Amino acid sequence: MKIQKRLYLVLAVFLVFFLGGCSLETNSTDATNPSNAMKVHYIDTGESDSILIESEGHYMLIDAGDVDDKDTIVNYLKEHKVEKLDYFILTHPHADHIGAASEVVNTFSIGKIIMSPKTNNTKVFETLLDTIAKKNLKITKPVVGDSYTIGNAKFTIFAPNSMDYGSNLNNYSIGLRLVNGDNSFLFIGDSETEAIADILASRQTLDSDVLLCGHHGSKTSTTADLLKAVTPTYAVISVGDNSYGHPSDSTLSLLKKNNIKTYRTDENGTIIATSTGSKITFSAKATDLSNANTSDSNKDDATSNKSNVVYITDSGNKYHKSECSYLKNTKTKTTVEKAKNAGYEPCKICKPAS
Repeated sequence: MKIQKRLYLVLAVFLVFFLGGCSLETNSTDATNPSNAMKVHYIDTGESDSILIESEGHYMLIDAGDVDDKDTIVNYLKEHKVEKLDYFILTHPHADHIGAASEVVNTFSIGKIIMSPKTNNTKVFETLLDTIAKKNLKITKPVVGDSYTIGNAKFTIFAPNSMDYGSNLNNYSIGLRLVNGDNSFLFIGDSETEAIADILASRQTLDSDVLLCGHHGSKTSTTADLLKAVTPTYAVISVGDNSYGHPSDSTLSLLKKNNIKTYRTDENGTIIATSTGSKITFSAKATDLSNANTSDSNKDDATSNKSNVVYITDSGNKYHKSECSYLKNTKTKTTVEKAKNAGYEPCKICKPAS
């Protein structure tokens, strides 16, 4: 009789849950639950970088485009109901990565700012430091191996691994690996050959599903050795109309050779990757790599409009033409427009005749 009563009790509990509208759900914070999906927004800012990550109502921004991208970035974040950035990561102090950073700091609440330890003496960089100071915010330096959580996801810093790259600011880029469940995304900033060699030598975990190709698809960032270590299924190239030849034929041929499904912001606009923790989907159509030249190409950063190309140095505030006598050996190629937007003026030799 007691056994029969117990059976009735078990049946009653069962009916309360399933007929009374209650449910026996798994943990609602499970990263594989589509309703808790993480999204990575590769914002179309042209020839610059800005990536928004959202997970469980938490947000992180990696880089802030160029100076003239401030409205694009701020409006995009507002459209997606961003009020606070848990993390604001600025990979390195070139204008096409920090250009709109001051506007972001002024507009949104910021939890933690993580910046490359390498400084720059440009007007854009100095304005950013002033803005951060006025907001009473602190700057956190990246430490290789440090991990942080954002919603259901977490990211780990793997670069820079050295402070001895000379004046090449690209090589001081912060690198991070973002993980959501079984899905992973890799960001290397504009790291070039020397820094990538150090990253690979550090033997950190780089294997990732999605790679944001460094330096807008330049061949000095997307190398065969890097692809071998990362083994990405997908690649994203943040790129716009430019005079450098980005993305390079070499990069496109490597992506084709390794059967990596590739997405480009210059073809698709903003690209959103959605991760459920077990599956990744993209909002855009993959680029057609069938015409990519699979032979090794020595051409990279080609100049489609040589008259528009100028050079800047990390220790000056002027821009120069290639033949300028004031131009030192250490230099960074850019365009007249970008140099002006970053606060540079032409030197007295390179100033156009009035």
